[in-house]
Amino acid sequence: MELTRRNFIAGAAALAGGAVGLGALAGCSSNEASSDAWDEEADVVVVGGGTGQLAALAAAQAGLSVILVEKREMVGGAMAFSGGCAWLANTEFSQAEGDSNEVAKEYLERLQMGMGNEEHIEGYLANTQGVVDAFKNAGINLQPIDRDGTYHQTWSGGAMLGRSCQVVEDSSAIDTSAGGGGRLGAALATAVPEAGATVLTKTAATRLVTQRDDPDAAPQVLGIVAEDSKGSEIRIKANKGVILATGGFEWNDDYVKNYLRVPVPRGAALSWPGNTGDGLTMAQSVGAKLNLMAHSYGMTCFTAHAEYAAAHDQMMSIAGNMIMGASGSIVVDKTARRFCREDADYVSKTNCFGGYLNRADEEYAANPAWWICDDTCYTENKGVTALTKEFGYPVPEDLSEDEYVFKAETLEELADLIGLDGAQLSKTVAEFNEMASNGTDTLFQRGELYWGGNEPKGLQALNTPPYYAVAMSAGLVGTIGGPLVNSNAQVIHISGDPIKGLYAMGNCAGVGAPGPSYGGEGGTIGPAFAFGIAAVNHIANGAGESDAQQRPFASPSPPKEPRPQVMTRASVLFLQPIRSPAPCIRISHAHPHTHPVRSAQSKATRGPSLYDNAICCMSSRLWFAFILALCTCAHKKLQFHLYLRLLPYSERGKELSTQACEADSLLS
Repeated sequence: MELTRRNFIAGAAALAGGAVGLGALAGCSSNEASSDAWDEEADVVVVGGGTGQLAALAAAQAGLSVILVEKREMVGGAMAFSGGCAWLANTEFSQAEGDSNEVAKEYLERLQMGMGNEEHIEGYLANTQGVVDAFKNAGINLQPIDRDGTYHQTWSGGAMLGRSCQVVEDSSAIDTSAGGGGRLGAALATAVPEAGATVLTKTAATRLVTQRDDPDAAPQVLGIVAEDSKGSEIRIKANKGVILATGGFEWNDDYVKNYLRVPVPRGAALSWPGNTGDGLTMAQSVGAKLNLMAHSYGMTCFTAHAEYAAAHDQMMSIAGNMIMGASGSIVVDKTARRFCREDADYVSKTNCFGGYLNRADEEYAANPAWWICDDTCYTENKGVTALTKEFGYPVPEDLSEDEYVFKAETLEELADLIGLDGAQLSKTVAEFNEMASNGTDTLFQRGELYWGGNEPKGLQALNTPPYYAVAMSAGLVGTIGGPLVNSNAQVIHISGDPIKGLYAMGNCAGVGAPGPSYGGEGGTIGPAFAFGIAAVNHIANGAGESDAQQRPFASPSPPKEPRPQVMTRASVLFLQPIRSPAPCIRISHAHPHTHPVRSAQSKATRGPSLYDNAICCMSSRLWFAFILALCTCAHKKLQFHLYLRLLPYSERGKELSTQACEADSLLS
């Protein structure tokens, strides 16, 4: 198999994709690792094309040969669905605002909630500037956002400008016209092959190749075995190291059920259905120690939307999270009491769904929880999904709100419909209304912090009948648990020693943000990037030198200036919502609640609208593709009509592969 800088154009694919299970993976024995057994080789092999692209870029800039393998047809991973920020403390940007290693460390220690790792804080802070340098060396304009993106501003060391950074639109050779994760993903997808790395899509890593002399000691990883799109096995040698960057395990049902602390229904995941924990499984197969397995980056959702997503193998809608803190609404648990700050960041409030009613029976108090609002709130938001539709996020168009939104003229009647205590619900609403009239939430400080609600402070009384209720569940943006790594991103063996030649970063490493909490906008991407740089530093310096001999990442060549000629282009095109002229065929999906009664008074269904589609188009001196994806709802599934107009882009344009990357989101 000839490997060149090819097969790197993004085209079009549907949001929905079946979860791919790789099965049990095992390391190869030493006799399988002979020199004549390899099909290809490189200094560094990166497994995963999301945040792993940054590691591939940095390694190539350091003069190392790189092969990046991605099992799907497109690069970008879960990062492409993010808000496009990277939370990077103690860099030149935040230092200009007063940040320092000591200030950032104080905040990070609080984030770890007593469950983190001091070495992870040190590894993160030592490599954040290296992330900035890697972007700068590639000619990518990474800049801090114009607001304090900290999620816990009242914590010591928390409030700080300059930590959340994003790729900004400019006139460089890299097209940055997209927004959010699309812009970040497109910039990296262009820069990685331009730096000299080879990118292989439709290539799934299936196991690690190892050798060991002592069966009780940590093995040495020599490379990987992968499977290409034709089902052929490829053995790729990693002369210096393998970096696992395969994402979390949100779509691995067994892992979710057995590891996570908070119950999550299948389908309640805001990530690619291909995130099945492949890196975790491979690391376990060679004896990796695990860390933070019970924790996740949460995202609340409407339970009906999660069930729909599971049935259609697609990401869940974020409607439940977006509307949760709307003025004129509250969220209550099974006791009909509020249990969290409804306008908190999505990770913090989702963690509240894991509380018990009491220690006697350990029944979860908020599984499900109930979003309660009055008619003013419901009308102003045009239902529970209109806000999400404006941003083009996946909303079940053929799932009518009548099927899962409960409605009643009084709070007592509403409570009866959903199985809550009517007197307690009325009391809870009355207490909230009193706090709203006083302008202060004395229970949860709603509206007082960064993620404050609508004016005034998100505190608007619920006093306009009829009243509405929708079941809510905890969902996932990504999982945190994975193989334990040290400050160099080396995977640690159960013996306590590093596994030579094996590194991990991102959501497949047990690092977190670092830790189980979430620092600010880009709280997963920043640490993922930092540990990618840590891995490259360790590899570039010989991977066997002591910590004192390690030097910060630096490109061997000066930073690139923006070039006037477009050599490699990445572009993201957006379609605005368009009203469909034809009625949408509604499909009935029974939503199992404990109380089957529904209101006879229902909101009229609206006509369908098209989803915004952020479609990444990436090429490497081949052809440039403009893709328009028109999504229409019909006959129980989304039909995707793809229109492709190809323009000659270079004399080498004889090979063309089309892939897709749904690229934008409101989330970091």
